[in-house]
Amino acid sequence: MTRDELLEEFLRKNGWETAKRELLARDASFRWYDRLTKGSETRVLMNAPKPENPEVFVFIDKILRQYGINAPKVYAEDLENGFLLLEDFGDDTFTRLIAKGYDEKSLYKSAVDELIKLQKRSRINPGIKEYDQDLMLFEASLLTDWFIPYVVGKNLSTEDKKQFEKIWIDLIRQIHQVQNTLVLLDYHVDNLMIDKNNRCAVLDFQDARFGPVTYDLASLLEDARRPVDENLQQEMKQYYFEHLPEYNTPEFHTTYPLIAVQRHTKVIGIFVRLCVRDHKDRYLKHIPFVWSLLEKHLDHPLLAQYKTWLDEHVPPVFRHQDVKIIQRNLP
Repeated sequence: MTRDELLEEFLRKNGWETAKRELLARDASFRWYDRLTKGSETRVLMNAPKPENPEVFVFIDKILRQYGINAPKVYAEDLENGFLLLEDFGDDTFTRLIAKGYDEKSLYKSAVDELIKLQKRSRINPGIKEYDQDLMLFEASLLTDWFIPYVVGKNLSTEDKKQFEKIWIDLIRQIHQVQNTLVLLDYHVDNLMIDKNNRCAVLDFQDARFGPVTYDLASLLEDARRPVDENLQQEMKQYYFEHLPEYNTPEFHTTYPLIAVQRHTKVIGIFVRLCVRDHKDRYLKHIPFVWSLLEKHLDHPLLAQYKTWLDEHVPPVFRHQDVKIIQRNLP
């Protein structure tokens, strides 16, 4: 059977074959989402072809709902072929609400509330993969594998690459000084919603890992797609520590900038990869802003070696201009 035939069979089996279908969203992965409408009822169809792993989404979704997090209910699943029928939270992502003039502070506060709830419940690994050194190093290396060759147009020597990896292995050891919790990895306003019951709802968490507690707060407050006012960032951190005072430690404050820079380094590489490999150009426009987020931390004493490395191999002229891909063909 073709994939379209498999999908029609899935919908027929679950009573949604006559529903109206409209594209809801496509994300940075190979997944896409349709809204199904049948009378007054709606569902979200996740279409996740290989190499996507919808079983991981279902597993994490179950954990989050057990923790009291407002993740979408799974109504039906075909894990072998990559189809899910999910609860429809509507259209009110935080991004859209902010654009409409909704109170930004109240939205971020509700996002921090969910994060506090999650981190209070998830200090023991619920059975997911660790956000370990190997993965963090691989992610950081997306900069050397994609941004530097395809934007700077430079081939790093073996010694240059080894130096980069040594710097990041040392930084990752520092990052792991804090408590581990369930980390959603893409916790930002595009993946947060206010549902029809006026509750904060969480999307896009299938890549979750058990890792440093600092990560999701940095992901939320240092958003790769939009600036967050510095005063609001500080206010949200203070609010976070009021509810999780055990994390208000020198280790947290020391490693928070490091995990932020690790994420920004990764995201810059991912945005270039999305363009070159997956032909998704729309993410390139965010790269200069992500560089600005990264650079604000480079005066941190523990990032001195990384700053020196970047200044040599990624001169500022390549960070603050419209990104131009030098070569679109993969080697």
